[in-house]
Amino acid sequence: MKEIKVAVIAHGLGMSRGYSGEGYVYRTFFEMLNERGISYIAVSFSKPYDKSIPSTYCLPFHIPKFDKYQRILTYYPAKKVKPKLYLNASGVPIPLSNLAPHVIYAGAPAISTLPSKYTKSLFWKIYITPFKIMINKIKDEAKRAKIIANSHYSAKAIAQVYNINEPEVIYPPVDVEFFSKAYNEDNRENFFVTVGRIERGKMLENSIILSAKSGIKGVIVGSLNEVSYLKKLNKLKRELKANVEFLTNLPREELLKILSKAKVYFHPTIGEHFGIPVVEVMSAGVIPIVPKDSGAYEVVPEFSYSNVDEAVGILRNLIEKNNVELRREMRRRSLQFSKDRFKEKIMSKIITLIS
Repeated sequence: MKEIKVAVIAHGLGMSRGYSGEGYVYRTFFEMLNERGISYIAVSFSKPYDKSIPSTYCLPFHIPKFDKYQRILTYYPAKKVKPKLYLNASGVPIPLSNLAPHVIYAGAPAISTLPSKYTKSLFWKIYITPFKIMINKIKDEAKRAKIIANSHYSAKAIAQVYNINEPEVIYPPVDVEFFSKAYNEDNRENFFVTVGRIERGKMLENSIILSAKSGIKGVIVGSLNEVSYLKKLNKLKRELKANVEFLTNLPREELLKILSKAKVYFHPTIGEHFGIPVVEVMSAGVIPIVPKDSGAYEVVPEFSYSNVDEAVGILRNLIEKNNVELRREMRRRSLQFSKDRFKEKIMSKIITLIS
């Protein structure tokens, strides 16, 4: 049997077929290892949708829920693998470093005090409590493993939660080549776009409120993860009489058409560790408005908001002009987040551990 050099912890491979930032990180890891001729196996909690990926998992079917707990439970199939290195893309310090060197690529921990759905809702506070107890039992793994943060925003939270020095930051990979296909400077229309999975944690109601307060049309594009949440959003849209269109499960080529027309992007998720869609739209020439309290602030601090009312003012200013030079600057800035640059930086961290 061929020796497995790297086990990639990718808990979400069996959760959704949809395109997501975390899923893109998984696939970039697989691509990087394939290019180097390094044998690997993916470790997920439930059976991956993509059968071409060499994998091991706990359950032979797909589970779309309980994301945080799936991250911890990948420990059980992972410990059965005997690689030279664990490359953990799920961000949770499951105790593996006693078996092999353990590199964790992480965002801000869900148990941090940063604003998120887990700090705002009683339901989510109850949901996260057992997870918090589990993490507190294994948090010493963070001292033994090598942690790499996906933003400085995340690095500060990681240091605080695990009582360690702030980890090194490597920004996540973004498919800027693909999204650059949508770049144009002239044929823009007066609407904003939001891209994100249709699930409660993405705070998409902020996009509806923005449209209602500004009087500017919004288009929300995302894979449909929670039908009940979409119904709630449609109810809010009717109540506020907001001019908002929902486009669910849109093929990526169709998303390009939307991005080629939109003038502005609005990121509604306060407390987001990074926000890959922000850089995707920048490469398409769309100007993003992002929360100050997020990793995306590090990318476009000049267009950041503390509340929706502030976002309304920024949106109105940006929507009035074509902003050709600004679109060029957004595209130029996006190139520093290329997939190739990410691979190079990650590979330099792990090559000595698997040689």
